[in-house]
Amino acid sequence: MIPHMKILSASFITIITMSSMFLVACSDSLVTTPVKVDTTVIARSDVRADSVVGWVYYSIDGDSVVPSDSASTASWDVCMQYLQCCGKTRNIFIRLNSGNVGVGGTRGAIVKSRFENVKSLPSGTVLRNDDTLSPVIAFIGVDPVWVYQGAPNHTLAPSPDKTIAIKTRTGRLVKFQFTSIYEGAPVTPTQDSPIGYYHFRYANLSQ
Repeated sequence: MIPHMKILSASFITIITMSSMFLVACSDSLVTTPVKVDTTVIARSDVRADSVVGWVYYSIDGDSVVPSDSASTASWDVCMQYLQCCGKTRNIFIRLNSGNVGVGGTRGAIVKSRFENVKSLPSGTVLRNDDTLSPVIAFIGVDPVWVYQGAPNHTLAPSPDKTIAIKTRTGRLVKFQFTSIYEGAPVTPTQDSPIGYYHFRYANLSQ
């Protein structure tokens, strides 16, 4: 082979080799590792609304109760109504901070499944802003999350077959469920059991 052809051949092989290495490196850089979602269940007990203010405000992003003077801000995600004792409660209003309720962007939907079975947002689920005339978390009507226990105790219990999907204004997606509204969460509450003590749990969902 002519000497200068040997040089050109060697150069060509070097270029092809370097190009292959570059393509492999680029290919490796495009591989993304799925972000592991922390699915630890956070539980809160005996969260009580203020009788004067009439509501208690809770931040899912902050995992804590928000002062009532922040009610007009976007710092909370869910608010729960003060409930009257002794059989006087006729409705349970639970609101999300969005729509005509508040200035936040917290949206939600009811998922017809048990809490432990919900791993991600079911296909076709539409998260929407809250509306006082058509609340996401309804007491009666379509997909209520509460069940009337009837005689003799005439108590209310959260439906075990309903889970609330909530997406906060920061994009955090969780499954949320109330577990009791009675002080200490008795297994069998009565009409005389102190009411308005919210017990709930939530956990992150994969997106």
